[in-house]
Amino acid sequence: MNKNRTLLIAAVLLLIFAAVKFALFFWWQNSQPAAQQAVCDLRQGCMLPDGVYAKADRKIPTNAPFDIELRNVPAGVKEVSVSFSMKNMDMGFNRYGLADEGGGVWTARQIRLPVCTEQRRDYLADIRIGGVVFQTAFTAD
Repeated sequence: MNKNRTLLIAAVLLLIFAAVKFALFFWWQNSQPAAQQAVCDLRQGCMLPDGVYAKADRKIPTNAPFDIELRNVPAGVKEVSVSFSMKNMDMGFNRYGLADEGGGVWTARQIRLPVCTEQRRDYLADIRIGGVVFQTAFTAD
């Protein structure tokens, strides 16, 4: 009888844990700012809608590290990051923070694209500047 009671308590605790985890995930997902679409080729460099210039240091490879630089980032911005995904495919957590180099320049060095098991090369870059997110599509080399 004690064993059954212990199993019942463990099952109830697991259900509570799962419900809390689901609620927190749902809250986190809904609290993320919606991405603004930007027509931007990171490989050649481009201007985002807010006037920030974004550029990768070279063609973006699928199997080697590369750098990204943003210029004209407004003063007062505390955090800049970039993450990569694909349409209709979960790529896991891969957010890279950019370092403030001063003068409105932020850089991320030696970053890598997440690996696609289906050999796709059509990526989306989410560039987060403060509380604003710009999403741009590109094809990796």
